[in-house]
Parts: sequence; structure tokens; C-alpha cells
Amino acid sequence: MIKYLRPLIIIGISTAIAAVLYMLGQISPDAIQEKDPMDVNVQILTPIDYQIKIKSTGTTTPITQTVLTSEVGGEVIYRSKKFSEGSSVISGEILAKIDDTDLQLQYKNALLQLASAEVQFAVQQAEAEIAQEAWEQVGEGIPQELTTKKPQLKQAKAALEVAKAQVQSAEKKLNKTEITAPYTGRIQNINIDLGSTIIPGQPVGSMYTSNEIEVTLSVKDSDLQFLDIPMDGRKLNSDQKSIVIIKSLYKGEMQEWAGNLERVDGVIDPMTRMIKLIANFKNNFIEETKPILPIGLFVEAEINGKQLENIFMIPNSALTPNDELLFLNQDDALEIRKVSVLTKMKNHILVKEGMKAGERVVVSKLSIATNGMLVNPRYQ
Repeated sequence: MIKYLRPLIIIGISTAIAAVLYMLGQISPDAIQEKDPMDVNVQILTPIDYQIKIKSTGTTTPITQTVLTSEVGGEVIYRSKKFSEGSSVISGEILAKIDDTDLQLQYKNALLQLASAEVQFAVQQAEAEIAQEAWEQVGEGIPQELTTKKPQLKQAKAALEVAKAQVQSAEKKLNKTEITAPYTGRIQNINIDLGSTIIPGQPVGSMYTSNEIEVTLSVKDSDLQFLDIPMDGRKLNSDQKSIVIIKSLYKGEMQEWAGNLERVDGVIDPMTRMIKLIANFKNNFIEETKPILPIGLFVEAEINGKQLENIFMIPNSALTPNDELLFLNQDDALEIRKVSVLTKMKNHILVKEGMKAGERVVVSKLSIATNGMLVNPRYQ
């Protein structure tokens, strides 16, 4: 029985499989749906005028710093109370005095030598005149110099000049027993005290100017394009002295001082490509409502550069690693364009050329971007 049914079973199964395959062949596959264009943030370009600000840091230093020395030696018999570290002094103020007893003696001895030389010169001058008159009465021709005592007169005159110079030297040393402030400023340190003995040339202290302060600021050589600074060593004109604002935490508050760019160090560091600018700041002698600028303070500086006109400010996110920007054409398709960046700031870049007002630039970061790729713009 099974022997006769087996062909029928095989035929039935085959028919069923054929029917299923036929039915599957009648089902159309779903159409592949195209992805929607990617959403991107877009900025419409608008030209602006922008004041360049160049950032830097530095430390305040005195414009003049002097080591005070004594030109004469001796015992210190007076030291001003203001000749102390940190004290303010004015130009010509007496800081210390040295015992002048020995120098007074030297000065008087020099006067004595001068008086003796004057007498000797007068005697030789008189004798030379007498000898000249005697020769004119009895002599003939040109007399020898010894006959008219010219060498003796010359020697007496030279001795007189030496005596005068010795008096001037002794007087100068006598006037140097007072150590005075060469300018108005502040005392930095002192090396003497009342009763101590010093020798000529010994440092007795140091001081610095307090009315003018300098700050050396290092900037990139590429930043020089935004500063009107001659590099040939000329002194900056008043219209070239850019305003410099420095800030620092001082006396528990963020303080601010304004100064001017004074000069430039014309040497570029070959390793860092940095160049040094020197800014000058005025200080009041007496602190009133605003703190004076102290020495040794670390400051952050902002230098006013050129005023740029008709430039474009674009977020940093718009710039690709290859210094390219992504623009949108009228069909919302990408156009990759190389641009020349004037400068890069913390959050923005400045571009002058390679674009025009009204164009649309993508400010989103895209992992993939090709020319002609369609996107969906979202305006900021």
C-alpha cells in the first residue's frame, strides 16, 4: 500500500513547494528609502569692523635700577631713616654721610700746596722778566732759554696746574661724603649702617625708579602685522604707541592699569618665534584712590592692535583641519573652499578674503563632508 502511495506523496509535496515559490515570486520587495539630508547649523556672513586685541603676560620691572656706591671711604656717621628698604626718596635727598675729617685735611693740604705753587710761579715769572730785560740791555741776538729762565717758568706753571687739579680733586672727594638719591624712586636694599666703615667703590645699597614701570611682553611674530611698529630701532611716535591694559590680582582684588607700547626688541627668538615688546606705565609718587603698580607683579596684558574693517568673524567650529570652510550653494549643497585665516582666537577666527557678505557657511562639525553633498540648513 505504502509502495503505491509514495509517488502521490512526492507529487503532492512538490506541488505545494511550487505553489509557495510561486506566491513568493509575486511579492515585490520594499523599495529602499533614501536618507533625509543631514541637519547642519549655518551662519549668514555679515562683515564687521573689529579691534584686534593681542594677549600676553609679563612681570613689572623698574625702568631704571641703580646700585649706589661710595666714591670715598670712611666711617658712616649719618644714615637717614628713609634710607631703608621700601622707602620712597626724592632726587637729591641725603641718604647717608661719611666722616670727612681726613678729607678735610687733604683739602686744606691741597690749598697749601696751591698757595706755594702760586708763590713759586710768581717768583719765576718775575725772574724771567728781569732776565729778559737784562739780556735786552747787554746781550746780542737771540738769547738761550736758560738765560731768560723760560724752563724754570714753565716748570713753575706746570706745578701750579697740578696744585689746582689736586685742590679740585680734594674738593670733589669732600663733596662725595654725602650719598644722595640720584633720582626720585624707592630704596630696594641697603648694605650699611650707622658706624660701619666703607671703602671707595663699595656698594651701599640700591634703588629704582617708581614713577615709571616697564613690562616686557612676548608676542608671536605673526601678531606684528596687527601693530604699526617699525623694526629698524626707531623710537615709536605718539600715534604708534598702542594702548596696553594690564590686569592682576593685587590687594585681594583684580586691579587694572593702562600704559603704552614704548619700544620693540628687534630680535626674534629662533626657537619660539616670539618677539619682545616693552610697555611703559606711569606711577603716582603717592598712592591715593588707586593702588600704584608694584615691582615684580605678574600681569596679564592686552595690547590694542589695528582696527580691521569689513572682516568676517566665524566660529572655530566651522574651520576644518585643512583650513577649509564649508559653504552652501543655492541648492543647499556643500561647497568646500580653502580660506586664508587672519588670526585664530579662543572661540572665533577672522577672515578677510575668499568670501562675501550674504554667503552661508556651515558652523557645525561634520565627520564627513564632500562637494555637492546635500544638507538641511538650520540658521543661527
